[in-house]
Amino acid sequence: MLSRGRLALGALLLVISLPVSAAAVGGGECAGPGGAGPSYCLYRSLLPSTGIVADCRNDGDCRIGYYYGEPEHATWFDPPSGMTTMPRPDVIWLSATFAEARVGCGQGCSWSYFFEARRRQLSAPRRDVLQADQRRLLMAQADGRALAIRQIFSGREVLRIERDWAPGLSAAEAITQLRFEPDGRLSLTWLQGSGRSPVTERVTVPSLAR
Repeated sequence: MLSRGRLALGALLLVISLPVSAAAVGGGECAGPGGAGPSYCLYRSLLPSTGIVADCRNDGDCRIGYYYGEPEHATWFDPPSGMTTMPRPDVIWLSATFAEARVGCGQGCSWSYFFEARRRQLSAPRRDVLQADQRRLLMAQADGRALAIRQIFSGREVLRIERDWAPGLSAAEAITQLRFEPDGRLSLTWLQGSGRSPVTERVTVPSLAR
């Protein structure tokens, strides 16, 4: 079995060998076999020596953290409520220095951590995030039959959207497209009523909590 030190060294050597643009399109630079075996993955921001690290015994048993300097000295995330460990994350850099690290928690269930690299700011785990606006630090969360827009770091709600979603579907299941626009509005397409007719609309979203 590969030691953690060898995994870390392998990941660091792999990071050095890759072009900067690889971080924007790749799923992280990893050493180790993964799957049922160990892996060690770095997800780099464009700031030097800063990013997210996943240190996994296997793909279902990882510790995840952010690093500033050496990845071995990471600040580790606390697992969400009800979880003692976390699966290997999906990490999306929404901008050069702002990341979402998403972990699954079952069918139709996920938790997201948001990391702002410049300030080394980490959010609490956020349940079932469908879309995020890194410019205004807002997120759209599925909340049963409603769509809640909340501030990422405080968790305060700024808007709640309820519609005539198709019967039997949650908001997450009824919404087929969702996007925060640069003008501050939210574009969404959703399935309406028993006929499941698609409806597209743009909703103005405030930045401040009500």
